[in-house]
Amino acid sequence: MSTIDVDFYFDFGSPNAWIAHALMPAAAQRSGLRFHYRPMLLGGVFQLIGNRPPMQQFADIPSKLSWFRREMERFVKRHGVPFEFNPHFPVNTLKLMRGAVLFQDSDQFFPYLDTCFHNMWVQPKNLGDEEILGAVLASAGFDTDAFFEGITRPDVKQALIEATDTAVARGVFGAPTFVVGEEVYFGKEQLFDLEADLSRDAPAPA
Repeated sequence: MSTIDVDFYFDFGSPNAWIAHALMPAAAQRSGLRFHYRPMLLGGVFQLIGNRPPMQQFADIPSKLSWFRREMERFVKRHGVPFEFNPHFPVNTLKLMRGAVLFQDSDQFFPYLDTCFHNMWVQPKNLGDEEILGAVLASAGFDTDAFFEGITRPDVKQALIEATDTAVARGVFGAPTFVVGEEVYFGKEQLFDLEADLSRDAPAPA
């Protein structure tokens, strides 16, 4: 099975990004996909392209908002993904996403991902509150002093800005988004379309 590289653009504030994250390890095993996590600030994406979060888009259409919530409930039940909608939604994820940039090239990156996603969408907390975020990270074994100092570094702030700009330049307009070359797949459901397309296009064994 050949390995295919996939860029995964995410923000912890997206419930669908959590669901995709939970399903990606199995997809990688099934299809030989290698996912590269690309942090971005979803609010920054929306500002750059003039998009709005789904909850705002659906605010004037109660039936669509009801469908959106119910569809998510059906999806996580069907695929066995633990999920509880965060009562503090929408949560300001600026510090969280700067943290993802801070840890991106270290062995703390995936423990950090799992900690933030779990405390956002499995046992939801208001991670936009610095005191709560600090307690969550401390309980997971992170050095909180180093974390809060690190996310104020100019290079970390600039890296997140540049990552968000790059996401938009590649056609990203929301989260989660999978990008393979020039192909853009948006949404948790498209993970399966991505698998199917890449499996079909993969070269046959010699």
